[in-house]
Amino acid sequence: MAKRLSKALRGKRRWFGLAVNESLHSRRSVESVLKSIISDLELVKKLRLMDFVQAGNEKVADLSESKIKPEIYPHGLAIVEVPLEYSIQFRELLSQKKNISEYGLESLTMSGKIRLVRDRLNLEKPKRKR
Repeated sequence: MAKRLSKALRGKRRWFGLAVNESLHSRRSVESVLKSIISDLELVKKLRLMDFVQAGNEKVADLSESKIKPEIYPHGLAIVEVPLEYSIQFRELLSQKKNISEYGLESLTMSGKIRLVRDRLNLEKPKRKR
């Protein structure tokens, strides 16, 4: 068995909680948007979609009681893993109004811990598939 890297040697990352436009109705469509962002920003490392909840899902309806914006209700939610060195570029890209309409994604929250992002978006940890 391979030796595990220490915490200091593992790659650093930021977790972004995103509002997803209702036009992006599947995981694949969100992943294709992330691929276009990678090519537009000329990133070497990949962005990774961890959680995705479609617009209109009852989990998103719980967002009205969340700590974020209640007007997000008609949108879906996603959590994306972004390498630390690209986090500032990624946030700036998704905060500009023209890019929000172009990509269909809006940054709601960011943290170094996925648990905190899930808590802010009022999402549960998905069950592991074994």
